[in-house]
Amino acid sequence: MILKFFTDKKQNSELKEDNNEDTINVIALLIEASSIDDNIEKIEIDKIIEIVCKNFDLNQETAKKYYNEAIIVKENNTSFHNFTSKIHKKYNYSEKLEILEMLWEVILVNKIVDDFESNFMRRISGLLHIKDVDSGLVKNKIKKKLEK
Repeated sequence: MILKFFTDKKQNSELKEDNNEDTINVIALLIEASSIDDNIEKIEIDKIIEIVCKNFDLNQETAKKYYNEAIIVKENNTSFHNFTSKIHKKYNYSEKLEILEMLWEVILVNKIVDDFESNFMRRISGLLHIKDVDSGLVKNKIKKKLEK
């Protein structure tokens, strides 16, 4: 679990600061997923905050703080490639699959996947070197989870 990845590293303040940056990079990518169709819905923002609290063991206040920081970071970057590059270097394959799950949760929360979102997820999967078959399995897993 990604939380374990972050928890194992909380040994000193320098590593904790790196964890904050890593968390913000993931959140920025989640924000990108929510805004790729030029229509950010409240349900998507709420889902991002929920995901951040759950996966990074943060309270609501800290998650919202990180969310706001991630918006600034995202706005200061011209492309999401910066985030995917850092994520690809930092995480192993199973951790990247967890991040892909988070992205699908944000995209599927409104039960609509448009062409821009599908294209975005294909690009993210490619940039993170995730196999197509695994990406499809993750998407179906999240679809089933959200149908419950």
